[in-house]
Amino acid sequence: MTRTVLIAGLLLTAGAAHAEDLVCQGNIFSTQGEGIIARKHRFEVNGITGADIGAVLEQCRKIALERQGRAARKNPGGSFRRMSEVELDCTRGSEKTQIRRIIQTER
Repeated sequence: MTRTVLIAGLLLTAGAAHAEDLVCQGNIFSTQGEGIIARKHRFEVNGITGADIGAVLEQCRKIALERQGRAARKNPGGSFRRMSEVELDCTRGSEKTQIRRIIQTER
C-alpha cells in the first residue's frame, strides 16, 4: 500500500515539474515524388513536448525525417519534397494553441 502511494507521489511530482511544457499532437504532411505521381503522406504525432514552439517544431522535423525514411523504404516512389506541413493542437496548462507551419525536412 505504501509502495503504491509512493509511486503515485513520484509520478505527480514528475508531472508537475513539466507543467509549463508545451504538449502537442497532430499531423505532419509530406509529399513524395513530383507531378502526377506525387503521393501525400500523413504522419500522426502524439505527446510531443517542448519548452516553446521552436523546440516542438524541431522534434516534428526529426520525426518527419525518420518516418519519411521508413516510407521511402516501403514505397520507393521518388524522393520527398524539401518542405512538410505541420498541423498541431497544443496545450500548456489550460491554454490551448493551434500551430500550422511549413518546416524544412531535407536531409
